[in-house]
Amino acid sequence: MNNMKVSVKLITSFLIIAVMTAIVGVMGIYGMRTIDTSFDDMYTMQTVPLPELGKAIEMLQRQRACMREYIIGAAVGDMDMVDEVNTRVNRTGGYRDQMYASLDLYESTIKAEEAKRLFSEARTLYNNEFRTAMETIYNGAKSGVDAVELYRIMGTYTAATNKIVENFDQCMSMKITVAAEASASSSATADRLLYIIIAVLVVALVAAVLLALYISNMMSKPLVILSSFMKKAGSTGDITLSQDDKSNIQKFSQAKDEIGQTIGGCASFIQHVSNIAGKLEIIAGGDLTVDVAMLSNSDTMGKSLSQMVDNLNNMFGNIQSSTSQVSTGSKQVADGAQSLAQGATEQAASIQELSSSIAEIANKTKENAVIADKTSKLSESIKDNALKGSRQMDEMITAVREINDASQSISKIIKTIDDIAFQTNILALNAAVEAARAGQHGKGFAVVAEEVRNLASKSAEAAKDTGDMIQNSMEKAEFGSQIAGETATSLKDIVSGISESSQLITDIARASEEQSHGISQINVGIDQVAQVVQQNSATAEQSAAASEEMSSQSAMLEELISQFKLKSGSTTYKGLPSGGGRKPSYSPPKDAGYNDYPPSAGGGGNFGKY
Repeated sequence: MNNMKVSVKLITSFLIIAVMTAIVGVMGIYGMRTIDTSFDDMYTMQTVPLPELGKAIEMLQRQRACMREYIIGAAVGDMDMVDEVNTRVNRTGGYRDQMYASLDLYESTIKAEEAKRLFSEARTLYNNEFRTAMETIYNGAKSGVDAVELYRIMGTYTAATNKIVENFDQCMSMKITVAAEASASSSATADRLLYIIIAVLVVALVAAVLLALYISNMMSKPLVILSSFMKKAGSTGDITLSQDDKSNIQKFSQAKDEIGQTIGGCASFIQHVSNIAGKLEIIAGGDLTVDVAMLSNSDTMGKSLSQMVDNLNNMFGNIQSSTSQVSTGSKQVADGAQSLAQGATEQAASIQELSSSIAEIANKTKENAVIADKTSKLSESIKDNALKGSRQMDEMITAVREINDASQSISKIIKTIDDIAFQTNILALNAAVEAARAGQHGKGFAVVAEEVRNLASKSAEAAKDTGDMIQNSMEKAEFGSQIAGETATSLKDIVSGISESSQLITDIARASEEQSHGISQINVGIDQVAQVVQQNSATAEQSAAASEEMSSQSAMLEELISQFKLKSGSTTYKGLPSGGGRKPSYSPPKDAGYNDYPPSAGGGGNFGKY
């Protein structure tokens, strides 16, 4: 089972449990069907026929009672009674037919040979003797035979009748006995089935628990060991395998399931990481000639390590080449520094003369900048006054417009007053008419109406005069607004010209100031150049000394780089120690614990070889 896949193991375990469960189910169904068949047979073949046999005995007893009624009818001479009793016995569906129907139904359920014999004997006695006795007594009663004789005849057949009842009773007892035996057999079958089901359930439960423990242990144990090792490696970085780890890897990697494949793959990966660590230690020892073998084109660590070795070889080769060039260049820098110091001294004298001339030009330019600045400030003052006049003119235009708007509003009000005077005049006329109609009583009202009419006329004239005056004021205000607008336009043109002139003067002042500032900066720059030239002279001497020092440092760097052993093709130098530097201090352990493992059957392959 170790070589099965995990999914196959789980499926197999569940199938075993399912089979046991199915066995229990099948046994239960079989037992239930058996018990059901037994009870159905007991009910159909043993219980149901008993009432039919009882009914047959009842019909037999009724026929015996009819025989007595035959005798009683003969004794009293009542032939109608005899015929009526005979009708009850022999008519269709009468006592005899009911008895035969019950006997036929019961006879179909008889299985025991003894019961068949008793039943056949009883039925033969009934057909041969009991019926003969009834017919004899009936015929005797009808023919006038004495009742005592008839009773004697009846007595001769009593033994046959009792035998029939006795046989029927024995048949009934046998049915009851068979039913009891069937019931006991069903109970025993149920008990056996219950014990078997319990036993199978216990076996299934034990098997399920054992399978669960076995599979759990088989799956969890290697995973716990692997998890513990990976946790240690992840938290401490220690990938050294102990002897127990080696034994566990060798043991669990033999399995062909996914867990065995995982263990084998992890062992291969750990071996690969250990090999990489060994290569890194060799590189740390200064040996850059190490070869890195990659497992595949997807080997990330192998690619990175190989690229690192190549880059280090190239880098140190380039450093060696650059060191030689630096040594040669430092000598050239020293020679150039001496020449630079001599030329810097001559430049310092020339720059001193140039600095004096530029200082004089800077003074004149500064005076021009001061005059231009004063002119610019005066121009700004004039511009501010012109702007102030322009703003005041704008305010006057706004005021004239507001007066014009107010005059228009007053004109509307005067028009309203004129309308009111007109309406009042019409009302006064109407009042005068009404007063005239009133005659003597309306005189006082007529006087009032007249005064109102006079007042309305005066209001209309005053409103007209006021409207004319306001119209004249509006025309003058509009004319003044027009003149103010033209004046404002002129002021704006003046302000625009002054602004343009002020801007030009400001530009001249700014240019003069910038020119002065630029000349000052040139002067400062020349002073700085003079200082730099002097410093260059001193620096050139220092550079010569530093170049000598750099040359000695380059020789020391060459000696340090010679400690690294590079691959063939890298730059080499004379005088390096034999062997290319220090001997590597690392060598892979002979017993690493990987190469001894057999090839993993779980897909890990021979993880000890690369």
